[in-house]
Amino acid sequence: MGRDILEIQIRRIRPNLRIIYASESIEEIARDIDSCGQREPIHISFEYDSFRIIDGEKRWRACKRLGLTSIMAIIT
Repeated sequence: MGRDILEIQIRRIRPNLRIIYASESIEEIARDIDSCGQREPIHISFEYDSFRIIDGEKRWRACKRLGLTSIMAIIT
């Protein structure tokens, strides 16, 4: 059974604030997404009035840095 990939507004997704990433790794992913598009969706879960990232925080941060308004995601 496959999972549906949905397009979710980035502003509706909340990061995991306790996780810190090197700016260089976010920049590298942003360059890849900018040139090739988002090839792998992030995984999120619904929590209260927004979504929480389960997997794909760096991809979310890269898309946000690129100024994208939505991101491909799987809701679990």
